[in-house]
Amino acid sequence: MLAIFVRMAGFIFLPSIEWTSHAALPSIVAGLLPAALVSWFALKVMDFIPIGDGKMAIGMLLSPFIAYYLGKNLVAIALPMTLAIVAGHQVELSFTVAHADGWRDMKCRTSVELEGLPFLFNEICGVREDIRTSLLPGGPTIVTGRGTSLGLFVKSLRP
Repeated sequence: MLAIFVRMAGFIFLPSIEWTSHAALPSIVAGLLPAALVSWFALKVMDFIPIGDGKMAIGMLLSPFIAYYLGKNLVAIALPMTLAIVAGHQVELSFTVAHADGWRDMKCRTSVELEGLPFLFNEICGVREDIRTSLLPGGPTIVTGRGTSLGLFVKSLRP
């Protein structure tokens, strides 16, 4: 939940590519465990509570997916984010640009999307036009900010 609240508050956190690749399997396991638990609980509750209401049925179907997403982000995002908050310092990390054409949606104008990062944590919003035009898809970029080698809170971006 920490990762979602930080994102909603407007802070941009990027996990490092190295951390993302090393944490892939543990984060999947961390997502599957709560998803399985929620699914088991939903099956047990169905015996006692009738699911005649469409909203209840939709909630029961979506809850394992939400539990998976939250469990996965606990390892993939929240752990490096917590370390960046507690023990962070000025750091630079290298990323690969996926898209730099901006205007993906109304909330994130003039954005740069990065490759190999988890959904919702792969985009930098509010990048100046001169920097965005100098970035090419597949090309490198250096992101500077407060964090550790596992991830950082974005302060600036340069080609």
